[in-house]
Amino acid sequence: MNTEILLQNIFNLFIISIILEFCEAAIFSINVLSDFSDSSIGKSVREGLIILVALIICYKVPMFRVFRRVIDLPYQLDWIISTLVLARMTFMIKGFLEKIKERG
Repeated sequence: MNTEILLQNIFNLFIISIILEFCEAAIFSINVLSDFSDSSIGKSVREGLIILVALIICYKVPMFRVFRRVIDLPYQLDWIISTLVLARMTFMIKGFLEKIKERG
C-alpha cells in the first residue's frame, strides 16, 4: 500500500470538501432561502445536496477516488467510499465554520 498516494488523495478530497462547503453555504445564504435553511427539512435538503454532489464528483472524476493507485478495489466500491469520505469531510468543515461563527 502506497501511503503517500493515499495521503495525496485524501488531501485532494479535503480541498474539494472546502470548495463544496463554500458553494453550498453561498447557495443557502440567499435571503429567500434563509427561513428554509433554518428548518429541519432545510438542513436535510442541504445534507442530501452535499451527498448528491459528492457522489457525482467522485463518480465522474477518477482523480478524487481515495484508493486510486493505492490498492485494487472494485470501481463502484472505491467511488462509494470516496463519496462518503468527501461528504463527511464537508460536514466536518461545516461544523468547524459554525463553531467559529458562534465564538466570533
